[in-house]
Amino acid sequence: MQRLAGWIARGMKVAREALTQVGHDVQDLRAVDGLLKPSDEATGEEREGQCVSLWQEWEASVDPMHQPCAKVMSRCEPGVFVGGEGADFPADHWDVERWFTGPTGHERRASRPAGGPRTRQDHAPSAVPKETPSGARRP
Repeated sequence: MQRLAGWIARGMKVAREALTQVGHDVQDLRAVDGLLKPSDEATGEEREGQCVSLWQEWEASVDPMHQPCAKVMSRCEPGVFVGGEGADFPADHWDVERWFTGPTGHERRASRPAGGPRTRQDHAPSAVPKETPSGARRP
């Protein structure tokens, strides 16, 4: 049991620096999340300005996490604050899923009359008689 405790202590010593860096990255991501959500403290224009300044700060940063995040922010920047404060956007991932998901098979078939045949409208009847390639009409 003491050997196991020693291995755990050595592992924690090795991982301590990485876990500290992860803690800093979480704080940075929470700052971005706070800028994206509407708030009573700042208007949309103020939050957009803060977001752009953070994006430019991260572009110049040497932190390996900041560079990819800055690229994503630069690509998403034109559409992030569109619609203003009152925009009706999906609240979470599940709302987005519900928006994209169409009716499933049983939901599509439920709109048919009970036991009714499946009808296809690919070939609608034509009122114009067809002609043969030579120009003569078919009987």
